[in-house]
Amino acid sequence: MILLSFIGTGDYKLTSYTWQNQQYETEYVIEAIAHFFNAQEIKVFTTKEAIKIHGNHLRDKIDNKFDLSYIDIPSGTDEDDIWKLFDKVVESVPENSEIIFDITHAFRSIPVIVLLASAFLEKARNVKIKGVYYGQYDPKNNRASIFDLTPAIKLLDWLTATDTFINTGSSQKLGQLLADIQNDFFKSGRAKTEKIIPKKLISFGSTIASISENIEFIRPVELLESAYKLEKYSGEEIREEVGIFAKPFELIIDKIEQDYAQFALENQDKADPKLIIKKHYLLIKWYVEKGLGTQAILLAREWLVTTLAILENDNYLDKEARKNIENQLNAMSGNNPERIKFYEQEITKHIEDVKQLDDTWSQLGRNRNNIAHCQMNSEQFSSKVLQRYTQELPQILADLFPQLNLTSVWFKNTR
Repeated sequence: MILLSFIGTGDYKLTSYTWQNQQYETEYVIEAIAHFFNAQEIKVFTTKEAIKIHGNHLRDKIDNKFDLSYIDIPSGTDEDDIWKLFDKVVESVPENSEIIFDITHAFRSIPVIVLLASAFLEKARNVKIKGVYYGQYDPKNNRASIFDLTPAIKLLDWLTATDTFINTGSSQKLGQLLADIQNDFFKSGRAKTEKIIPKKLISFGSTIASISENIEFIRPVELLESAYKLEKYSGEEIREEVGIFAKPFELIIDKIEQDYAQFALENQDKADPKLIIKKHYLLIKWYVEKGLGTQAILLAREWLVTTLAILENDNYLDKEARKNIENQLNAMSGNNPERIKFYEQEITKHIEDVKQLDDTWSQLGRNRNNIAHCQMNSEQFSSKVLQRYTQELPQILADLFPQLNLTSVWFKNTR
């Protein structure tokens, strides 16, 4: 465990530091925190002026108990100094290490920069930030209590998780943060002393994580079920828990519920089959909106078969029924030189422009195969070509079935 700390030029007096039921007397909070949290190594960010005043004395106090080193940092505040400080942090924190912070004697904006740099290392080099602490001095009693500010650093985790959801639609990180809060609450023993305890954070987090997995792996059947289950955990009770235990989540919970609610469908077996067509179409639009072109193309190919099967009053999940639809589509597709002969098949009665169906199925098949086979064939499509095609895909599909009025199915439509 590495303790990252700061020291200034102040006159530090002998003080009794307290953490929970422990006490430690020293002039330097650095020594007390290192003792309380069993640090093996201490790295002190400081200036040349502060080292002249406290360097030798602190080293004498530490003696052989800890591996102590001083890191000289610039005292300026311009952009160049900020990046110099960033480099100092990067150089001082090894990969895969565990660190704690003491910000008691931090000055100006330096602790913020160090914390942000360490948070960057947490993602880039698997560094674990185990705690952030502050010693609050009481001059009347010459005592100082150590306060745990670690929850504040979690804001960065919430920021990352929220950014992931906004950009990709994945809420797995958010779900894990909710689960961690409830698990940590009970592990800490707080359930024995506090009147209000979290009961639904894990369930809610697990549900949104399940929805994310279904979206990621293109599981539209399971998605409709899991999105419907989300309603079970929504409401005032979960919002009360979030407000108490997961404050940052308050800002995103409404958007999560609104975005996922559009996929919810109760009792798919008994629901109007055309609702299933529209829900799956919404998922294609979701993929396009989130830049997930591969999922959009793969699902669009299956959606076309599903839609025709439903319009034929077939079970769209039945293997033979789907095979029958695919055989008809393949017979009229661009790969069959005699395809025009097959333009008058059962499925074509649901289509105004059969040539358009031919073109759509042919292009979908080529793009789908090119993706599924990872470009391992002679027909090459660049990623830019596929991206442009993906952007046009929702409109292409909607134009095939004007009777379904799919253009009125908005991205954030809830039902």
